[in-house]
Amino acid sequence: MDAEGTELEVLIGLSSQICNVIPEDFARELEHVQIKEGFIKRLVNALNSNMIPTAHCPGIRRMIVEHAIHMMEFNPAYASYFNNCQMMEALLMVERTPSRAENYRLFLGDAGLMKHSIPLSALVARAKELMGHE
Repeated sequence: MDAEGTELEVLIGLSSQICNVIPEDFARELEHVQIKEGFIKRLVNALNSNMIPTAHCPGIRRMIVEHAIHMMEFNPAYASYFNNCQMMEALLMVERTPSRAENYRLFLGDAGLMKHSIPLSALVARAKELMGHE
């Protein structure tokens, strides 16, 4: 929970994949150790603090939005937690500040090599939809 920068990006990506592959276990652990609210708040805070993507963490916003989507698709009740933590405001800011680097999943130096199949704008739209904002 105290990680920053590249380390945070890696941990969020790993957590997102765990949530996507075994959502029941992920949700059970969030409930078991009672960190659900703190975890969601940390995701939103990380999104807010990375409004301008850096070369060190070009995919962190995408990973946070994907993670939120995985969580809300598994359990729609998570939407209220994200709403309480002002996730909608953070998503609107992501929507207003697109970055070309976020379109790529692989880089060679400064050049993006492999594009993501789903643009970040589509992920933001899906997250907003899950939160009840069309």
